[in-house]
Amino acid sequence: MKSGVVAGAGAGVVGGIVGLVFGVIGSQMGLYRLSPLPITYLVSTAMVLIVIFGAIFGAIYVKFYDAIPGKGVSKGLYFGLMIWLINSIAPGAHLGIHSMEFNIAIRLVFVYFFVWTSYGPVLGVLYKK
Repeated sequence: MKSGVVAGAGAGVVGGIVGLVFGVIGSQMGLYRLSPLPITYLVSTAMVLIVIFGAIFGAIYVKFYDAIPGKGVSKGLYFGLMIWLINSIAPGAHLGIHSMEFNIAIRLVFVYFFVWTSYGPVLGVLYKK
C-alpha cells in the first residue's frame, strides 16, 4: 500500500485484536483487574481507538520511514517498539508513581506491548514506499 494511513488503520485492526487477547490473558494471570465496564463497551472502544491511532501512527511512519533502521517487518517492529516506549511506558510510569494507579499502569504497559509489537510488523509489511 502506498498510503501510510490505510496501512496504519489495517495494522491497527490486527494490533487491536492481539491487544484484546492479551488483555484477557493478563487478567487471567492475575496481573491486573479488568474494568467493571461491560466487555462490549471495552472491546468496541479499544478497537475504534487503536484503529484511529494506528492510522495516525501510519502517517507518522511514512514521514520517518527513511530514518528507521531495517527493512519491511523489522523496520515496522522498531517503529512499534518506539511507539510502545513513548505511548505506554511514560504514561504507565506516571500513573504508577504519581497517581498510585498500579492496576492501570501494569495493564497499560503489558497489553500495549503486544498491541504495538504486533502493529509495527504488520505496518512494515503493508506499507510499501
